[in-house]
Amino acid sequence: MKKILLLCSAVLLWAGMQAQITDKDVVSHGSFKTKQFKNAPKRIFINSFNVYFQVFGSARASTTGGEMLGTLRGNTNVAMGVFLDGVDSKDFLEITTNAYNDYVEKLKNMGYEIISADEAEKASAFNGWVKKEGGELNSAQSVGFVKVTPERYTYFIKRETQKGKEKKGIFANTGVLSKDLNDAVIADVNMTFYFVEMKTFSNEFLGYSQVSGKPNFHFARLLGDVNNQVLSGVNYAFGKNLTATEAAINTTLKKGVWSSEPVFDKDTKFRESAAAASKPIPNYATVVFVNHNNMSASHYLTCNPDLFRNETSRMLKEFLDISLNRLKENID
Repeated sequence: MKKILLLCSAVLLWAGMQAQITDKDVVSHGSFKTKQFKNAPKRIFINSFNVYFQVFGSARASTTGGEMLGTLRGNTNVAMGVFLDGVDSKDFLEITTNAYNDYVEKLKNMGYEIISADEAEKASAFNGWVKKEGGELNSAQSVGFVKVTPERYTYFIKRETQKGKEKKGIFANTGVLSKDLNDAVIADVNMTFYFVEMKTFSNEFLGYSQVSGKPNFHFARLLGDVNNQVLSGVNYAFGKNLTATEAAINTTLKKGVWSSEPVFDKDTKFRESAAAASKPIPNYATVVFVNHNNMSASHYLTCNPDLFRNETSRMLKEFLDISLNRLKENID
């Protein structure tokens, strides 16, 4: 009986740890001369801190009609748009800001001085750049996602398009920026969450097309917009050596991490476009639809709001902690 209880406890412990982000889930591609961080000043500038939340998933499938084997078929065209329901703008801001504040506090506990935006603004690397205040949602970076920056956080971009897309230039200015700040460490943080998976199926022979969707909540390795791919990662670099930095410590996800908690009902599936029931439009929709007014939602996928907030916050903290531990290992 005792052996059975021990086995059950071990199984429960293993199941509970399944979704935890550990060193096994991350890679350090792009890191070099990591031990050199012992020689870097204990000053750090957080150059970027972005969390991307998928809030809208869409897909379209179609077939072209015509004569085939003596049968005349019409066109088929199926579209589906799925809204994230249960959490809204204030939740995304709170999750991001809390993660940022925890991250900053831990950097200070490691002995780092956080360089202010006012000081960084004087760097030659930011000549002509635009100073922006955080605490906003931006949907122009990638279709179906909102990019969230922490409240009471300031950052810089090279320019902003008329549609609100932020540009930082083709080449990173990290080395120049670090040198301008007397070889300070530069931190760049990007993290992404998905909530739905969309699939399409088309068969010209049968004259049939289908779009399906199901919950797929996870901390993703990559923001999948082909025009703006962003890896989930925390990168530290300092100094300037020719066109590169003196050293770098990069922490990126090896693959997506799925929560074991029932944030969404896993049995929920959508298989055709249907008119959405009458219900309030989420606040974030006013941001999403400004630049993509051709979107339309045929379904709502409702999450457990407490679990969504708890799980995203937990995974953000775990991932950031791994990056901090890697930094600490190379400065002690």
